[in-house]
Amino acid sequence: MTSPLTRFIEGAYEQNRPISGQLELTYRCNLLCSFCYNSPQKRTQLDGPQWLTALDKLKAAGVFNITLTGGEPFRHPDFFTIAEGVRERGFVLKTYTNGVDLARRETAERYAALGPFDTEISIHGPTAAIHERLTGVRGSFDKLLVALGHLSELGLKVSLKTPITRLNQQHLKEIEDLGARFGYRVTYDTNLVPTDDGSSGPLELAPNREFLVDFFVDQARRGKMALAPRPIKEMKQVCGVGRTGITIDPYGDIFPCVAWREALGNILEVEALLDLWHGKGGLHETLEQVRRVSEEATTHLAAHPEAVFASFCPANALKETGDPFALYPAAQVSGSTKLEAAERLREEEKTPEKNAGENK
Repeated sequence: MTSPLTRFIEGAYEQNRPISGQLELTYRCNLLCSFCYNSPQKRTQLDGPQWLTALDKLKAAGVFNITLTGGEPFRHPDFFTIAEGVRERGFVLKTYTNGVDLARRETAERYAALGPFDTEISIHGPTAAIHERLTGVRGSFDKLLVALGHLSELGLKVSLKTPITRLNQQHLKEIEDLGARFGYRVTYDTNLVPTDDGSSGPLELAPNREFLVDFFVDQARRGKMALAPRPIKEMKQVCGVGRTGITIDPYGDIFPCVAWREALGNILEVEALLDLWHGKGGLHETLEQVRRVSEEATTHLAAHPEAVFASFCPANALKETGDPFALYPAAQVSGSTKLEAAERLREEEKTPEKNAGENK
């Protein structure tokens, strides 16, 4: 039996109903992460009152979940005006941050008072040497630890996330142990992506194939992930692009998701966001395209055995190959390494039976 939440989300997919908004408040950041996908422009970013106007339009469209991100969202001079506006309007509040600004106790306390549902913080290594080699800023590791101490003491839910790179892939257990010191669990991201303007620079830090197979095997053995193939042939679409989530960049441009960077309009110029989303007066060509691509991608992926395990994004496929249906290199590696890991685990399960038969 499906849960009420699952039925709600499925209904949103069917009705193309936006329920989540990801707001990129600013591309300013106090770190210099070499794998960052942001692509800043020389434009004026929205101020606090303009973001409040955007929140009103999102509320009127039926969105109920808001994620504040960046860049580094705390670098926006009106961060708390915006965050307080999120809560005052009854939205669920999530924040993606590097945690550095939360090392200031008064900032952490003011943030905690908002009652955020979740705070996702990136951690790149168990030591300053590893973490800061990826963040590019000395002292960022120590500030992160101070911030985690504050948030733990204040009782906030924190999701620690580690993008796996060649530089930290041998230190994941140490990162887990560090998170556990504060009572927080670490999850991993094995998929680095191109920048928003299409540069493949971040992909150069991707972990190697041999490591990924071992990693997926280990995660499955420990019960931290299920190596279960996706039923692609039964899926109506591969993702919710242009359906359930809206992304707005620092300049107010609206996108069908965080990865598909073709603007649908500007939030300050759109009177009724739901009219744009549902195509009153004619569906925007980009929305029509991304919804069609998400549906048709299932047919294209079904031709690849490893695709049932792949982390596939049509927007990244388009950026890397020019074809939104192509099983681009990162997706191919994602699928093939998980497939190999699943096959290894199946062989291990057969081994005890084989040995028992030989010993009779």
